[in-house]
Amino acid sequence: MTLAARIEAVTRRSRAFFNARTPGHLLVHAYVPFKEPPLRPLNSFDLDHQLEEWLDYQLEIARCRWRAKEGLDDDHLPSLCPTFGMAEYSAWMGMDVHLQETTCLPDPFVREPADLARITFSESHRWFRHLQRGYAHLKGRQDGTFVLSFSGMIGPMDMANAARGNDFFVDVLTEPDFVHRLMRRMTDASRWFHPRLLPWCDRVAGGFVYQFGGFWLPTERPGHLTNDPAMMCSADVYDEFAFPYEKELAEYYDGSLYHVHNENMQYVPSVVCLPGIRVLQLSNDPKTTPVIEDLPRIYAMTGDLPLMMHATSTQVYRHIDLLKQRNVCLRILCCDRQDADEAVRFVRTQSKPL
Repeated sequence: MTLAARIEAVTRRSRAFFNARTPGHLLVHAYVPFKEPPLRPLNSFDLDHQLEEWLDYQLEIARCRWRAKEGLDDDHLPSLCPTFGMAEYSAWMGMDVHLQETTCLPDPFVREPADLARITFSESHRWFRHLQRGYAHLKGRQDGTFVLSFSGMIGPMDMANAARGNDFFVDVLTEPDFVHRLMRRMTDASRWFHPRLLPWCDRVAGGFVYQFGGFWLPTERPGHLTNDPAMMCSADVYDEFAFPYEKELAEYYDGSLYHVHNENMQYVPSVVCLPGIRVLQLSNDPKTTPVIEDLPRIYAMTGDLPLMMHATSTQVYRHIDLLKQRNVCLRILCCDRQDADEAVRFVRTQSKPL
């Protein structure tokens, strides 16, 4: 199947999924095990001088993954964007970064309220240039087999935690005015960065492809929001210090994916009230009941939003009747290619037509 034909099939089904007004519609992304090239740790690269080499290595891995899925008509689109780890979502504000084996972490640089002035928005910042240069390099590698995905962003509370470090959690109790000023700055940062990021990504059939497994969302101004720190805060803290700023961003975007974890979801009933959230992506935390094994609780906390979740093929077969009570994008972890073929066929037969 050509990339153009795949785009037509995936976007048709996905558009129908998001237009559905009744439950029981299922999308499916199948993960097929594949033989990866030997591990080359991120921290073994000097990204100032070896950025293109790192991205070519990432492209090599992606091509192996796409070959393993060749001919599998699930709902993913082959896509890639520059990715370095967590710091890519906020380091472009001027922070330093620590490279690790598979990710990178920002170095908090707001040590006291006066340091808010250190948060600056500039296209000259090192990590902004890395992202811009990375997208340009991958664009030069396009050969009609993949699209450039939307690398996404994080919510302002996540960004505040990155800039301030874990002192942020003390600040919400002892320095509320400072926290509001910090959150205001983070929200302004998102609105500065988003229109600069978007032109680097491919616009696909009136929407954009997210880096989450090649997931396509029909939106002209895609949003991506996360709030991992909210797992460690009360719902009241979320409502005061996060919700108003996320609401502003959600209104600025015209359709968003929101990422949450399943360990502590006390703030999620407020999240589902944000305008324009099109899908809630749920991650399985270690030592927690997997989302798909906990559907009654998950459903009770998430309103009627479409959900995205990981599961094994066995779990999908076992819980299909519950899954059909909502509209769900299933990211299925398969044992091998035969398992993937069977899982995709099964989901198609169980879903309402798309």
